Amino acid sequence: MNTKIHLVKKYSLLLYFMFLSSCATNPVSGIPDFVTITEGQEISIGASYHKQILENNKIIENKELNDYFEKLGNSIAKQSHRPKLKWHFTLIDDPTFNAFATPGGYVYMYRGMLNYFNSEAELAGVIGHEIGHITARHAVRGMSTAQITNLLLGILQSNVPGGQLTSNAFNLMNLMVNRGYSRKFELEADQLGEEYLGKTNYDTLAMSSFLKTLKHSDELEKKIAKSEGREPNIGYHGVFSTHPDNEKRIKALAKKSKNISKTKNNKEKFLKLLDGSLYGSSPEEGYVKDSIFYHPIFAIKFSILDDWILKNEPDKLILKKNEDTMILRADELLADDLENGLTPEQFLKDGIEKTSFLSKNELIKSEIFSHNGLEGHSYLYKTQGLMNTTYRRFTAIFDTKTFKTKPKAWIAITDLKELTNDKSSTDILRTFSKMSATEVKSSKGLRIKVIRFRDGMSYEKLAKGSPLGKFAIDKLRLLNGHYPDKNPAIGDLIKIVQ
Repeated sequence: MNTKIHLVKKYSLLLYFMFLSSCATNPVSGIPDFVTITEGQEISIGASYHKQILENNKIIENKELNDYFEKLGNSIAKQSHRPKLKWHFTLIDDPTFNAFATPGGYVYMYRGMLNYFNSEAELAGVIGHEIGHITARHAVRGMSTAQITNLLLGILQSNVPGGQLTSNAFNLMNLMVNRGYSRKFELEADQLGEEYLGKTNYDTLAMSSFLKTLKHSDELEKKIAKSEGREPNIGYHGVFSTHPDNEKRIKALAKKSKNISKTKNNKEKFLKLLDGSLYGSSPEEGYVKDSIFYHPIFAIKFSILDDWILKNEPDKLILKKNEDTMILRADELLADDLENGLTPEQFLKDGIEKTSFLSKNELIKSEIFSHNGLEGHSYLYKTQGLMNTTYRRFTAIFDTKTFKTKPKAWIAITDLKELTNDKSSTDILRTFSKMSATEVKSSKGLRIKVIRFRDGMSYEKLAKGSPLGKFAIDKLRLLNGHYPDKNPAIGDLIKIVQ
């Protein structure tokens, strides 16, 4: 026991001297912070991350929008606590609703978030929030914390005889080193974003205004997810339980923003810039319009029927209804096999026989599945379990009428708890067809259109002609900062989707 106490005292003293030698003045607070990473290292880390981000993401190709975002970001950064840092502002072409910052002056925003701002001031507030994470060196402080935690673990576990830290000891040490960081950092970044808005002469209330949009976005996502029988996908800088929720962030800002007079927000200027921008998935990834899925690269389309919900993933399409699921993916066909008589039925049979599926399942239906000029075949199997019976349908549709891509076999695997949804799932596949040359040429995905709200208009009327589906009214209100029940004034600019 005495040896353990001696070692702990020894290494505590060592860590104390490390702490003193690793203190640096925080640019925001002006007081010393414990950091093990220099500013030069921070910039190097950020540059390394930036290279990876550019390699793994598509950047928006709209030069006017990129230049605008960079100019706005730099104007805010010049008023920040680290104006001499070389700043970089990047727009990522992805429908994700998010923005983030990495060490060394790198700020990123996804296209999916950009569409939900309703003034330049709101956008400036979120840019300021991300700049705040960098000026206050939140990432660097977090990384330094992780480094010292790992060092403590290594020292104690390797030098104390029989020494494994108890979970309580680990939690206590972790709490001491990371006390309140996650909540504190987010609230501090909110306050810095608001502060930078004031310094650049923007309406400081815009920060809390957009936080309300975030809150309403989460509420609508929960509403939609409940109707679709799935878990909601929520959270911008609120995905971790330790982060403050949007309601707390709004209240925290409201205390500071009280009695602050309004200045510029540049609403019309910003909305005119958004006019014509992409909404949702890009055409290259496929998109849904008026309950029809289009993929112009493969030149295919099909209807989405009877409350089936589509999820578009990079390597497959997933359709769900209640507890039933259909997964649709493409496989390349060899021209030589086609020339030697390969059929959709033989293709299915060869694929299924390579697995152990046939030993446990009974084929109850085999049918030709050729529609819209495309050859296909479908098998329906029954699986008899100890407690219940389930079904699986395999369908192959050959697409040999390709020009820019190789021939494809589109394979649909449908898992059914009962046969109730079998008809509607096969009805979807019966609509599978080729897009015409005109459809491919004119396929531009869903776009934001900015219009002036005129007498006689309403969200209810606009939703009737909207491609946004069942929740079109709610989605239009959210897009314009009017969720759940507000309406624009006559003459206001609003966004719709076409």
